[in-house]
Formats: sequence, structure tokens, C-alpha cells
Amino acid sequence: MKTDACGLPVTTTSPEALDAYDRAVDAALGWKASALDLFREATSRDPGLAIAHAGAAACLLLEERFAETKAASEAARAAATPAVSPREQSYVNAVTLWTAGRVPEAEQAMREHVRQWPRDLAIVQRLYMVYFWQGQFPEMLEATTELVHHSADSSYMMGMHAFALEEAGRCSEALGLAERAIAQHPGDAWSIHALAHALFESATFDTGIARLPACIGPCAGLNWFRNHLWWHVALMHLSHGEYDRVSDMSREHFEREPSSIAGDLHDSISLLWRLELIGRPPGDRWTPFAAIARERISRMGLPFHVAHVAMALAAAGEWTVTAQQVSLLRERAPKDKTGLTGEVLLPLVEGLHAFAARDYARTIERIEPLRPRIVQLGGSRAQRDVFHDTLLEACFRSGDADRAERLLTERLHRRPDAFWAARKAA
Repeated sequence: MKTDACGLPVTTTSPEALDAYDRAVDAALGWKASALDLFREATSRDPGLAIAHAGAAACLLLEERFAETKAASEAARAAATPAVSPREQSYVNAVTLWTAGRVPEAEQAMREHVRQWPRDLAIVQRLYMVYFWQGQFPEMLEATTELVHHSADSSYMMGMHAFALEEAGRCSEALGLAERAIAQHPGDAWSIHALAHALFESATFDTGIARLPACIGPCAGLNWFRNHLWWHVALMHLSHGEYDRVSDMSREHFEREPSSIAGDLHDSISLLWRLELIGRPPGDRWTPFAAIARERISRMGLPFHVAHVAMALAAAGEWTVTAQQVSLLRERAPKDKTGLTGEVLLPLVEGLHAFAARDYARTIERIEPLRPRIVQLGGSRAQRDVFHDTLLEACFRSGDADRAERLLTERLHRRPDAFWAARKAA
């Protein structure tokens, strides 16, 4: 039986299909735009290559092409006959559970898969992102701590572990590992991403501003993730107090061609919201993002995404639509067995709406009790800052000096960003 680049069994008689599959996995691990086309090339070379159909399904789901996702998932399941290896059957089962929205079952299937085939980085990456979007960072670190030993030669695995270390507050370890991964593979976008996080959380903003643009340069063929890396550069400038530069970067990378791709949309909205927080409201620059958000209020996908949609709508003054969003969340809450929608997402959305309406007391009332649970919305520490900083700024604008002082002390202890340091000095 043939084996893939990870040394794992693949049931195919076509060397060309296997080569395309290996290149597709490498592209997916590297956040490249070519991943879907390469998975499809593999299936065109061998229509029975089940794991390539599953890889295509994963790419299509991330692009929110749901009808095509379903078709590719069905093709993967049909091809995963008893004639293919147990590894491929397990791979297809794990991915298609995820593409069907059965996330708890998919997570369990992925965990079992990587226990048996720990070098299967395609599934490692999928499990990793399931952890990421569910805020399961201790589980992410536990997994990468084990798995990095099985793929010590892979910059992709090193980068995943480096980011997990950073999210656990182990920034010096994260920095060293990310740098080793980049030295091995200068175009590894996730390792550069881990480096950006480690520098940011270490408050070495000058170093980040100097180093990151040169690191991003060699990353050829990236998908929307290139913009995300530039978003991290913008955060460095923001934390350094260079607010005009941040505004210019927002226009250059996110506002020139407003994108509805979820990752781009999160970054676009959160950067504009951060300008709101520092007292530089973007005004009508919100308009194109509010238009995208209006089309997405019924898409109850990632809670993190729903919260950002709420920001765009409220900041643009779309009060009729914000009311509709709250109504939809209230309808959904009893159906959510995790309780997250009603207990965390709904009050957070109401608090964000209140901030845009300048009802800062209500912002505090709705968001402050959520502080320990905001991590459950997913996203990184840097991404979740926007929610915590909204609460902190609401305290200042409401004149709640004692609460503001307490939260500000915590904020500066973690990372002394220029805006909050100036608040302290004032």
C-alpha cells in the first residue's frame, strides 16, 4: 500500500493523486488558497480517494459553501469502503462528522484518530481548530505537547504547539519554538502567527513592528490568513500608540475590498471597534461591514462570529436589525444544550449593543459577569481582548472610577498597551 508524506497508508493506485493529496495537505497546513483545488485535483486523478474528498469538504465548509460541502462529504463517505485502510475510514468519519455540524462527536472521533495516528497532521489541525473555536486551550496544549514529539520534524506541528504555549501564558517558550519553526520553514504562516502572538503578549511591540512584515513577505499564496497576519501588525501599532497608522492599515488591508469571509470579517470589525474604543470613531466606514452583517444575522454559527456581527450592526446604528439579532438569539438559547447562547453570547451581544448606544451602565451590567466565560466563545487572547476592553472603556465612560481602576490594574499587569497606560497616567 502507498503512503502519504506523513508515512501513513493511502489506498490509491495513482501516484499523481497521491502527490496532489500531499500537496493539498501541505497547502491546508500552510493556510494557502490552493488547498481546495489540490484536493479536487487529487479526486479527479482518483475518484475513489476518500481522504481527498474529505479534505475538499473541510475546505468548502470553511468557505461556507454548504451545498458543495455536503456533496464532497457524501463522496468521501461513499469512497470510504471496507476496502480502504482503517486510517482512511477513521479520517473520513472524523471530518464528515465535523462538516455535518456534529462537533462533539467529531471532536471525539478526531481525538481517537490522532491517538492511533499521531502523525496525521490533517486531522491534528482540524482537532486543533475545534479546540480553538470552543475555547478549549488547556486541551489544545495537552494535545500539542504530546503530538509535537511524533512530528518533531514538522514546522507546522511546532507552530501549533508554540501558539498553544502562548495561549497558556508561556510566551518565552512559545517565542523560541516559533522562531525554530520559521528558521526551518520561512513560509510557515501559522508559526509566524505564533511568533506574532508571543511578541504581542510579551509587550515587545517595537520588535513586532520591525520583524513581522519581513516574516510575512515569504508567505506566498496565502488565503485570507495573510490579512490576519497584517491584522497582528496593526495590533502592534495600536498597542504602541500609533493610531493613525492603525487607521491607515485598516483601510489598506480590510476596507479597500470588504470581505464576507469569516476570518477577514472578524478582523475588519474588531479593528474598527478598537478605533471606537480609543476615541477615534470610524463613522461611515462601518457601512459596508454593516451591510455584510445584515445578511448574516440568521447564521448562528460560531458565537465569536455572532458577537462581531453585533458590533458592526450596532456601531453603524442598525437598531432595527440589532433588535432582530437579539430576538433570534433568545429563540435559539433554549435549544442550545451547552447553555452558551443564553448564558454568555446573548448578554455579551446586548452589552455590545449598549456600548454603541452609549448606555455604558448597561454594558457593564451585561458584560462584567461574563468575564470568566468569554474564553468559551473561542478566539485567541488577543482577539478576545476586544470584549474585555469594551467593558473597561465602558467603566471609564460611565464614571465608574473604582471599577475602572480595578480592571485597569489587571489589564496593565497583563500587557501595558499605550492607550491603557495613558488612561492610568491620566
